[in-house]
Amino acid sequence: MNRKSFLAALVLMIIIGILSSCAQKNEENEEAEELAFLDVKIQTEEKIELNKETEIACLVTYGKEKVTDADEVKFEIWKNGEENHEMLLGEHRGEGKYSVKKTFTEPGTYSIVAHVTARSMHNMPKKEITVGENQTANSENRSKDKNEHEGEHHGHHHSHVMIAFRNEQTYQINTDIALIANVQTDHQPLSEAQVKFEVWKENAQKHEFIDAKEGGNGEYKAVKKFTEPGIYFVKIHVQKGDIHEHQVEKIVVQ
Repeated sequence: MNRKSFLAALVLMIIIGILSSCAQKNEENEEAEELAFLDVKIQTEEKIELNKETEIACLVTYGKEKVTDADEVKFEIWKNGEENHEMLLGEHRGEGKYSVKKTFTEPGTYSIVAHVTARSMHNMPKKEITVGENQTANSENRSKDKNEHEGEHHGHHHSHVMIAFRNEQTYQINTDIALIANVQTDHQPLSEAQVKFEVWKENAQKHEFIDAKEGGNGEYKAVKKFTEPGIYFVKIHVQKGDIHEHQVEKIVVQ
């Protein structure tokens, strides 16, 4: 082999090596993207002082990334047993942390739901806090209030189940719409679960149940065509063994 042939072969080997390395990195990035999940952790003390300004916060992450540009973060706060729910808009404080300031003027048990929309997903974890002295009357209202709040996670076990619905907020009428939910338990994709989408129009009595198909990595998908404009609700039902969770989302069809 002469010198020119040797150099040409060497250059070709280097190019092939670079291309192979890039392809491998792209595959790793795509795999990491597929496994990424919108996670929301409420960061608020469980016991709050009465008549003192308190920070209500949550940490939002997508995989290993701290989400600094969430589409929307709201904190829904209410005293258990009461119908009045307060919705406060969270502000980004840095490093994926969103928070509001609130002063509680009445003692009792309160519920907080962080409504977070980011990366075309929605997550809404819930936490209960105690303000001032714990009152027996409020404690007795906990189970009743959980059933009344339609948008909460509902479970019958101790595993931590998260449902992230890819909510585009607004959908086109007479178009095949992909309803997609990512489900995790204890921060791992939940596979081989029975997942259904319950869909109904606001103020309508008819509810439609659609079986979802599993696509891998905890993703479940179904297709629905909306023939009438309006506000709709989508309840994601997840069942596997002793796991029974559901989550309600609101969408708009135009």
